[in-house]
Amino acid sequence: MPATLVAEHLALAAPGLSIDSLTKNLCGMERAVALYASDMPSRFRFRRDLEPALLAWIGQGVDRLGREEVRRQASFFAGHRKLWLRDLLTPEIDRRHRARFPLARRLDMAERMASVTIMLTGVAPDARDLPEVIDGPCPKCDGAGKLWGNWVIDDASGWYEEGFALCWLCRDAGDE
Repeated sequence: MPATLVAEHLALAAPGLSIDSLTKNLCGMERAVALYASDMPSRFRFRRDLEPALLAWIGQGVDRLGREEVRRQASFFAGHRKLWLRDLLTPEIDRRHRARFPLARRLDMAERMASVTIMLTGVAPDARDLPEVIDGPCPKCDGAGKLWGNWVIDDASGWYEEGFALCWLCRDAGDE
């Protein structure tokens, strides 16, 4: 995708916000999704004088997709990354991820450039609570949200309980 826009030509998704403050309110995954959707060249090389263009491409991606869609896709991206790191990807989840982001090199570049922008502008505390959403049934609990097991209560006495507990992969204690 050719680089055709620069910061002064960009219409912001949220009027009244500067590109820098808009970018600060996005987490790293959201920035990567926005960059993926923008006109940022797939073979972009960062230089300090291109910082305004990089931030403008993030704003352009948010304009194209909308803030809610950027957040939704970033949540799926974070869920895919969580499964990938734990070697729990299923072919179905990976297929959906590749359909959402068909250009793997572009996604890699967008993710690297998103991390550069975090170093440059930082992240607002409110932007750090991106949920990790698994696109399909959880590979651990098959979508049930709970796992059966023997849960150690006290190591010294050997006391354990048997029963269901929240799935550690797709649920946390606040989901009940």
